[in-house]
Amino acid sequence: MISLPYIKRYFGYTFWVALEMMVIIGLPRLVIFPVAARLIGKEEFGVFLFALGIAMTIGHAPAAGLITGVIRHIADFEKQEKDVLVSTSIHLCRLAMLFIIAIALVAIFLVRSFLKIDLKVVWCLVPLMILLYSWNLFQLQMVRYRVERRFALRTGWCSIWSLLLFISIPSAIIGGVVGMAWGFMFGYVMAHVILSWRQRILFRNVPYDARKASLLKTVWLHMSIASVLGFSSRYIYRIVLGVFDSFSNVSILFGATNIISLFMGPMNVLSSLLLSMFGKFSRLEDVGWRQKYTILGVAISITVVSPILLLAIGPFLLSVMFPEFSVESIRVMRSILMVIPCVVISSISLPIIQKFGPIKCIPWLNFIILMSRLIPSVLLIPRFGLRGAVISYNVGFGISAVAWLVALIWTFKFYGGPEVATGELEVSGQQ
Repeated sequence: MISLPYIKRYFGYTFWVALEMMVIIGLPRLVIFPVAARLIGKEEFGVFLFALGIAMTIGHAPAAGLITGVIRHIADFEKQEKDVLVSTSIHLCRLAMLFIIAIALVAIFLVRSFLKIDLKVVWCLVPLMILLYSWNLFQLQMVRYRVERRFALRTGWCSIWSLLLFISIPSAIIGGVVGMAWGFMFGYVMAHVILSWRQRILFRNVPYDARKASLLKTVWLHMSIASVLGFSSRYIYRIVLGVFDSFSNVSILFGATNIISLFMGPMNVLSSLLLSMFGKFSRLEDVGWRQKYTILGVAISITVVSPILLLAIGPFLLSVMFPEFSVESIRVMRSILMVIPCVVISSISLPIIQKFGPIKCIPWLNFIILMSRLIPSVLLIPRFGLRGAVISYNVGFGISAVAWLVALIWTFKFYGGPEVATGELEVSGQQ
């Protein structure tokens, strides 16, 4: 029997996580991007999306791997040691991001030297690569708030970040697509600077523990690779469209996928909430059946309700947000509606496998997913353009859902027992 306090507690958690997702996803996609698209036009907006897609193939990969490591092991330490675990992860992330950004900037100018690339793409890529440093550290520095279930505080900081991104609108007016990219970078950097100042670690070295670093590294590499593969597969369609077709079609595809992502917001909320809730458990069997049935019920509800709402409201929203290319985007949106149940499966599976399953399988899963999206895209988009992107989108998400479902079943059946979980912690501790 589900008690009233249980409902109130998890309703409160869900409210703040949902609000956090809204300010992270909703404000940029509902306000900033539509306004920018009108200011700079469909073609230049497609240039920005193309460059952003390339930058986000890295995304918050270093932080994602470390966040998983922190959440996976933080329950094994007392308070002071938990602080050292988090600060060690921040130290590792700083070093990794400086190295990654340096390599990325050199690669951009080397590619520009040998290939004929639009200069606007290059000067958008530079700030978008630099902002990755701030974005990774911003996410990592808030990991304690997630584990401690201080969701209201996380939402407050995400709101500051989203509001600072509005500087990209006047930047777009002044400098077009390139100005928008540099404005985006400024918003990310300022959010990170303010958070670091508040946490009193701005321009300061943080405590570092070699043993805890070794513990984090057992998870970090696998999850960072998984994140790169996962982000690559997410943006592969717009990148391939930009290379082989046109930046205008990048904008059209984004309009459709953007509105689907907004309607899948509840699923993103549930996925983020699950990983946070699992932070206090060491074994899968410690999670009660009441929680498991709640997760299943919410997932089924989202699978049924989201497509209905999308068909009813989606066309109107697209006509308001992107009037210049809404007709084409609506057509694409209706053609890729089946990805919603696929996203539900992956969103449920990922946090369970991240916390309790074999971490080594996640990079392999994401590699399968990347190939399932890359191969159809490269084969179909150069020949069929936007229509090829739609077909490859459906194929890729379908294969992804099957792969995640198999991994989830494997985790429940073979990897969630106390012997396996305990054994893994013991080995990690020795390393």
